[in-house]
Amino acid sequence: MSKPNLKKRTLSYLNNLTKEELIELVLKFAPKSFFENVNTQFASQDDAINLLKEVSKTINTLLSDEEKLYNPKEFEHELLKQLEKIRGLWDKFPSQIGDLIIKIIEDVEQAFEDGYLYLENYHKEDEYFESEDVNDYILHFVSNLPKDMKSNYVEKLRNIICNFGYSTFSSVEKQLS
Repeated sequence: MSKPNLKKRTLSYLNNLTKEELIELVLKFAPKSFFENVNTQFASQDDAINLLKEVSKTINTLLSDEEKLYNPKEFEHELLKQLEKIRGLWDKFPSQIGDLIIKIIEDVEQAFEDGYLYLENYHKEDEYFESEDVNDYILHFVSNLPKDMKSNYVEKLRNIICNFGYSTFSSVEKQLS
C-alpha cells in the first residue's frame, strides 16, 4: 500500500470517529511529552517561570558539558528533551524562549569551532550534530510566534545563522527565507 493511500485511509477512518473515540485514542497512544505539554500550557505563572528557569539552567549546563559535547547523539537527545519541556510555554514566554534558542544556536556553533559535537569514527561513518529535530523545533517555534514579534525574530535568526561557518542550522535559515 502506498503512503498517500495509507494517509488517505487513516484520515478517512479518523474523520468517521466520534469525539469520544478520538479522545480515547489520544489518551491511549499519545507520547508522554504530549501530556507534559498540555500540563505546561495550564501551569500557573509562577510554575511556568520556574520551569523556564530550570530548563534554561539545564540547557546551559548541557552546553558546557564536555562529555555530552563529545557525544553528538546524546547531546541532541538531551537538548530536545529539555526543549520539549517548554513547548507548552511558547505562548507565555515567546521572547525568553526565542532568546534561549538563539543562545543555543550560537553556543552550538561555538562548540563546533572548539572541536566538539563531532566524533570521527574510523571504519564507520563519522558522527556529528546534525540537528534536524532541533531545526524542526525551531521552525515550529517561529511559526507559532505572535505576529508582532515574528518578522523581527526571523530577521535576527537569519542574520545570525547566515554568518556561521558551519551548516548546522542552514536548513532553518533556508526555510525562513
